[in-house]
Amino acid sequence: MRAIGLDYTQRTLTERDIPPPHLERDDDVLFRVCEVGVCGTDRELSAFRVGYPPAREDFLVLGHEAVGQVIETGRAVASLRPGDWVAPMIRRPCSPPCASCARGRRDLCLTGGFRERGIFGEHGYFTEYAVDSVHDLVAVPPELAGHAVLIEPLSVVEKAIATALRLHPLEPRSALVLGAGAIGILAALAFQARGLAVSVHSLEPSDHARVRLLEAAGVRYLASIKGETHYIVLEATGSPDAALAGLRALAPAGVCCVLGAPSSAGELPFRDLILKNQIVFGSVNASPEAFTAALTDLARFDRDLVSRLIRRARFSDLHQTISGPPADAPKIVHVL
Repeated sequence: MRAIGLDYTQRTLTERDIPPPHLERDDDVLFRVCEVGVCGTDRELSAFRVGYPPAREDFLVLGHEAVGQVIETGRAVASLRPGDWVAPMIRRPCSPPCASCARGRRDLCLTGGFRERGIFGEHGYFTEYAVDSVHDLVAVPPELAGHAVLIEPLSVVEKAIATALRLHPLEPRSALVLGAGAIGILAALAFQARGLAVSVHSLEPSDHARVRLLEAAGVRYLASIKGETHYIVLEATGSPDAALAGLRALAPAGVCCVLGAPSSAGELPFRDLILKNQIVFGSVNASPEAFTAALTDLARFDRDLVSRLIRRARFSDLHQTISGPPADAPKIVHVL
């Protein structure tokens, strides 16, 4: 079957034929991969800055944001049947499992020995069929199947927001999101659904399609955050400069979440963190509870707005998606 991924010998993005998967355990589920989303992590992978293939292999199938339809289930699977829609959770626990992985919080793995499909040591979903344990799949209601490819990125947002709200000592009333990509817009919608006044700061001009989408959702768009003060700041840009600027917009007792910024040589305002009782934390991946929250929020988001987040492309267009400039639509989704 067809698959697109990374050749670690030639260091290229390429298409290959790989053997089709089959059920091996009683709790396995075979599903047809219908759609796969592309994000900044895939661009980092294709530049060979992160990630690695399965042990003793030189090829990694890409794709970690996926939705599929069940074809066959193992004998022990009672919760899914052929025709059902599913979205996979991508992280697999370390072995033997650490204390966090053993209690189902593989997103908080303590050893770093986890694997992630399409990223670290496990093939992803940019192929025709896949097999996962039923415990690694989220059942998707049919009415959400058209947008279910957003569940994985939205789960990352859900974990970050839940953590920020838990850490904040007061009742936060406003949030500032840095970045107008898929994660940033999903975060804005999720904050808004919780009753917070949300602002988004990014570099897009005021007439950009992403800005119009935010404005249609009732989200305030900022070309500058000078003078802004917010209870919660969420960085979703991949820019350390943006993260540091976000700290300057953090209110006393505020909480800042960093989702994408790499290392920076900038100054970290330790004195402000101390005197203003501020908290900065990082977050990655998501718990099963975060995936459940993603389903809940996806169901209550405005369907038209969510549709405008997505632009669909063909299976064979991945080379262009990965290497080309960012699209106006926040999320490029490949139809397999």
